[in-house]
Amino acid sequence: MLKRISSVLAAAVIAMAVVFATPSASFAADKVTLKDGTVLEGKITREGEGFLFIKIKIGSIEQEKLVATSDIKTIERDGAAKDPKSADDAKDKKDPAVAGDAKAGESKPAHSGATRVAILNFGPPSSWQDKIGNTVGLEISVKAFADVVPKLEKAKVDVVVIRVNSGGGLGLEVPKFQELFEKVYKPKFRTVAWIESAISAAAMSPYVIEEIYFLPEGNLGACTGWYGNLQNVEGVDLEEMLIMMEHASALGKRDPKIMRSMQIQEPLSCNIDPVTGEVTWFQDTSGQYLVNQPHTILTFNAKDALRYKFAAGIAATKEELAKAMGLNEVEWVAQDATDYVDQNMRECDKSEKTFQNAYEKFAIAYNLAAQIQDCKARGSQIAIARRYLSEMRRLTNVNPNFGLMRGVDEDWFRQRDEELRKLAC
Repeated sequence: MLKRISSVLAAAVIAMAVVFATPSASFAADKVTLKDGTVLEGKITREGEGFLFIKIKIGSIEQEKLVATSDIKTIERDGAAKDPKSADDAKDKKDPAVAGDAKAGESKPAHSGATRVAILNFGPPSSWQDKIGNTVGLEISVKAFADVVPKLEKAKVDVVVIRVNSGGGLGLEVPKFQELFEKVYKPKFRTVAWIESAISAAAMSPYVIEEIYFLPEGNLGACTGWYGNLQNVEGVDLEEMLIMMEHASALGKRDPKIMRSMQIQEPLSCNIDPVTGEVTWFQDTSGQYLVNQPHTILTFNAKDALRYKFAAGIAATKEELAKAMGLNEVEWVAQDATDYVDQNMRECDKSEKTFQNAYEKFAIAYNLAAQIQDCKARGSQIAIARRYLSEMRRLTNVNPNFGLMRGVDEDWFRQRDEELRKLAC
């Protein structure tokens, strides 16, 4: 049975093992002192131009915190104080997590000057005025995002911004996007998400990305699953979805309780430490701040996402985004990659509408053929029906999801072929 994610049909999801952070045997004593006096002690895990990640321990729980270099006063590694600009030297390190090179252990070819940033649209921005669809798996293609990786590497991109604006889509595409972002994008580039609207599959697909920013009007959440006539996914299917997103939460360094409240009607509350600002989550109403009421589904707006440290910042323009990311000098690059993804969305939208048109005209011709008694006239409608059937088959070879949206698969085609054969005089 075909399943729906948000307002759009989804196929079966893949269950994944949940990854939990475990305390290290020995916690490294790197010390980062911020300009406001805050001291973060832990292990610096990743560095790049304008930022670093430091893993800190609160009680027995480890959390990874993003820090802008511009906010750092000093960095001490094994007791040796260093100037904070040393956090910008990652491009010279042979660390595949920040180097951006295709081969592990090789440093990215050095370039001087500004941080090179590319923006890829995960769904058409609202400025396109709804001229094309925004469905994950139809207009938004995993293949397109995989295809542009060589273009990004050729342009020596440091930062890739995934700008999200989508109302949901096919659940079977979610683990594919998660794997692409986790295993390809994150090791090669500093990968961030910039949210205009991310609903259901569009919220879950980039959830493995740690660094999330919102547009002022941004929203993310409501990740409920549906199938059939808008019936909630439940039972084993629901458990698979919950497990998949627990795994994604771990990869994205987020408490799984947040996403759980976006998937099912679970309350969510939190405490915010007045000194460190760290957030502790509760899957009930016992926390200081009630984030999600019982019997409701959670969706974050930009203000709350920032307040509860889900978002790293709010930015209305790409210039504001660069500032929020701690980048002082930026060069916007890889326009060919941006254009490729955008053009792919337009072409997929056109093909999907062509499929819909063929589907409707096939049904008309088939019904007429079934009603007409005159053999010659019936044969004419059968020929028309077969022409549209052939067009649909061609388009499903381009993207099988066009058919899945309407219950069209190879068995469906065989049944229609047999029915048309029986109708022929």
